[in-house]
Amino acid sequence: MHRARGALVALVLVLAASVAAPSASVAAPKGSAAAKHRCKKAKKGRAGHHRKRRCHRKGGPTSPAGEKPGSDEKPGNPAGPPGRLLATTREISSTQLQLQLSRATVAAGPTIVQQYNAGSDPHNLILERAGSVAFSFPTLDPGLNQSQTVNLARGTWTLYCSLLDHRSLGMQATLSVN
Repeated sequence: MHRARGALVALVLVLAASVAAPSASVAAPKGSAAAKHRCKKAKKGRAGHHRKRRCHRKGGPTSPAGEKPGSDEKPGNPAGPPGRLLATTREISSTQLQLQLSRATVAAGPTIVQQYNAGSDPHNLILERAGSVAFSFPTLDPGLNQSQTVNLARGTWTLYCSLLDHRSLGMQATLSVN
């Protein structure tokens, strides 16, 4: 009972401290660390030049591990976050099908490949390199999407739907991996 009451008191103190903490919009005193953090360009009246609401200081803030906050890179992983590719399948007409890629080139390494079926028939997605199938998505019903992380090697890749005669009707695309 005493432990529960102590935990409740600690929770109330934490909540009271967070309510009593000054808002980020309140101006910091002139000599404080927050005042020193302001960007020089912002002081000159160009506060809107940043995409994010933090300054581009030399070195910038770092975490204890030495990495930038908000960075998806892990220490020792030079590849960084995976690339992304969207493959949209659809029927243009009964004799013309389309496989459209969100980009024609991606970097080698792990890539999140997402298939979206914008058509009215089921479609699958095959990733082929140098004439051999490297990865295959299962058949996807109309209006749905699916994604997988695939490790893409450098070279030219062909993506296509292998159902019926979809590939010969135009449901294929070429991807360059650098």
